[in-house]
Amino acid sequence: MTPRLIAAVDTAYGRDGQVVYAAAVVTTFPEIEEVERTFCQTPVIFPYIPGMYYFREGACILEVLEKIRNEPDLLMIHGHGIAHPRNCGMACFIGLAFDKPSIGCARKLLVGRHREVAPHKGGQQPIIWRSREVGIAYRAKDRVKPIYISPGYKCNLQQARDIVVMNLRGFRLPEPLRLAYLFANKYKRYRERKTAETGESVA
Repeated sequence: MTPRLIAAVDTAYGRDGQVVYAAAVVTTFPEIEEVERTFCQTPVIFPYIPGMYYFREGACILEVLEKIRNEPDLLMIHGHGIAHPRNCGMACFIGLAFDKPSIGCARKLLVGRHREVAPHKGGQQPIIWRSREVGIAYRAKDRVKPIYISPGYKCNLQQARDIVVMNLRGFRLPEPLRLAYLFANKYKRYRERKTAETGESVA
């Protein structure tokens, strides 16, 4: 699987936790040049329950991806794929919704265990959950906490690992996902500033 365009998505929450903001950025692969970015916001209507982020953020993520004009070949989600208590995390749901290959990449381990990851860049260990390999703990920078990569939909473990690694550009997160993270937080600050100035609702 060699995608031409990758759409990465991340979210941010408003100060009161009642609004979720999402940003999607489309980049070329392997050059990682931005070609498009979109934003949206929705009210939070589902409580915080670990492992059920799709029900809390999914509507906003679906909406922001539906706004994309450049058709991506692969989706990269800040969250988990099959490295999930039900083997079906955010990346699985989103990939299935758009019928596109998807990869989950997260900062925290949700389920499973892995051996100590070597402290240097490129160190990696398989994530094992219920006697099955469901992801990879990968150190993207020397002496920085690993990221957790898992396939979502129409993607296998090796493909997920290779694509994430080829999108690293000196930071902990792969570049498309790092950009989505920055844009989501920038959009949140913009909307909250506008709200403070005008008194309009952010939801």
